[in-house]
Amino acid sequence: MKPHEKLPQPSPDEVRAARKAVGLPQTEASQVVSDAGAKGYRTWQRYEAPLGSADHRPIPNGVWELFLLRTDQHPTHLMVNRKAVPTAKSTASLRTVGR
Repeated sequence: MKPHEKLPQPSPDEVRAARKAVGLPQTEASQVVSDAGAKGYRTWQRYEAPLGSADHRPIPNGVWELFLLRTDQHPTHLMVNRKAVPTAKSTASLRTVGR
């Protein structure tokens, strides 16, 4: 998979497996990607509902990728805290030391 390609739509079993791989109940999994509270929990249940059932709803690609990024499961990307990454501003003093 190339870094810029979208991930394929996961099956409900893949969504469930990714959640369980990090030991989260559905409520906490929904809170990783949303602050919708109880509504988010119900939505997450629908992502894991069997295909073809009246309750099933496919997880949106952006939500899926965000969940994978925030739980360190994305196959090609890694989430990095901006505060930990050197920037031009944060390294300006280092560039003037030898002058």
